[in-house]
Amino acid sequence: MSAYHRLISYIYAYEGGIKGKNTGFAKLETRGTSCRIQVSVRRVFAGGSPIGVYLLAGQEEIRIGTLFVRGGNGEFRANVDASNVEGTGTGLDTYFGLAVHDVKNS
Repeated sequence: MSAYHRLISYIYAYEGGIKGKNTGFAKLETRGTSCRIQVSVRRVFAGGSPIGVYLLAGQEEIRIGTLFVRGGNGEFRANVDASNVEGTGTGLDTYFGLAVHDVKNS
């Protein structure tokens, strides 16, 4: 039987470097070499700009997809290979966080 790991983390809005209200959550479930990622946000108004979902590794961000917002609420789901994330040749264990932000502004 393959190992199963689940991580749930809450997402907060930051304005001017100050932590604001809770705006959603991110959930990662890994079983063997498959990882399901789910991001759910609310009260987000992007002004029509696409919002990217990124995994963080050092000074680098790897974009794993786009979160679509409608009516202030957004949902993102993806399956990634935990041993070779998005074809980068690196495993999921090299990433330390997840970021959700406008595609144009890092």
